[in-house]
Amino acid sequence: MQLNMVVHRVFHAQKNWVRPKMTEIGFSPGQPKVLNYIYYHDRCMQREVADALDIEPATVSRILNNMVKSGLVERSALAPRKRAESLSVTEKGAELFEKWKTLCSEYELMALQGFSEAERLQLAGFLGRVYQNITGKTLE
Repeated sequence: MQLNMVVHRVFHAQKNWVRPKMTEIGFSPGQPKVLNYIYYHDRCMQREVADALDIEPATVSRILNNMVKSGLVERSALAPRKRAESLSVTEKGAELFEKWKTLCSEYELMALQGFSEAERLQLAGFLGRVYQNITGKTLE
């Protein structure tokens, strides 16, 4: 089987496993990865989120608007840049993010059962190199 099909099938299997559980937690598609970035990059800018996650700025804006309405993220104006807003995770967002991290741990345990620690690191390294070859960027 071609690598393209393997990656495609793994992506869809992962999405089909995670998405229903993600919805139970209270997330919409796209929100967990955006929240993850903001959680670890407090007071970041919307543009940084789009660049880091390879998402169109308009898509990030739509996701963030919904997250602000849901009380997961808050925007605050930065004094030196009058029109710029920084992003932070709210207490509610942090609570949901903890549930998300638990879900991700469950997924990893299930998906990587039978893999040694060395194999897990090797797989992550290989996928990181594929990403770098395609985008010219390294994964954080």
